[in-house]
Amino acid sequence: MAKSDVTVPQQLSHPPGPDGDEGDVTVVACLKGGSTKTTSTNYLAFVRALKRKRAKGRQSKVKVLDADTVSQTTHDWFKQAKADGLPYPLDVERYPFEDLGEYLAELRAEGWDVLADIGGGNVTLFHKALPQADRLVVPLSPSNFDTRRLAPTFEEASKVFDEHARGGFAVHILLSRKISDKQSREAREKIAELSFRGEPLPVLDTEVEQLIEYTRQLGKIPKNLDEYTAVWDEMMRREAQRRAAAGVVVQ
Repeated sequence: MAKSDVTVPQQLSHPPGPDGDEGDVTVVACLKGGSTKTTSTNYLAFVRALKRKRAKGRQSKVKVLDADTVSQTTHDWFKQAKADGLPYPLDVERYPFEDLGEYLAELRAEGWDVLADIGGGNVTLFHKALPQADRLVVPLSPSNFDTRRLAPTFEEASKVFDEHARGGFAVHILLSRKISDKQSREAREKIAELSFRGEPLPVLDTEVEQLIEYTRQLGKIPKNLDEYTAVWDEMMRREAQRRAAAGVVVQ
């Protein structure tokens, strides 16, 4: 894997995933601050925009909702890029939050792929967003302190699962800011003790290293998308396999 922040993203084939006329909703959340939600949301959005443009041959319709009522760093990232005159490939809104669920449904119907950055302390918005989500991505630093916040996150997610508009959402735990294989292994052992709706919590094989380039990208358009491209591809493969196992056909 390239470590430079000027690496061109790999030209990977487009995996099975959401490419119909209807949009797609990814909720990035963890009920804890500082869990790399903002970095993960934006990098995954850049990857999605690139993949959608390649697949459809036209400008992507990828929207990022900054639903963090405290820091709103995602929107600050967007504002800084615009101030610097960068050709930003994402549409970013600092959404007013009250009817977040209804708004996500509207965006989906209009064909937007949406990534919602939900603030760590706002359970209400978490509950509003999840019934419209295709997937919940939980970024997690593999430390003992952070892994302890997983149980409350999934306890809250279980409260609204049955309200889902289309029968449920996929779940992906992303270990990020990984420092060592030992740290990752210990985090996976802790996570293995937990479950969601009677099943083990699914942790992605792909992990994000603690690279200094990620701390330098606020307000910029990152060029090295390799790690998060691998994250997105693995999520799509897992979801496709789960649909196939359930006999679900995606039109």
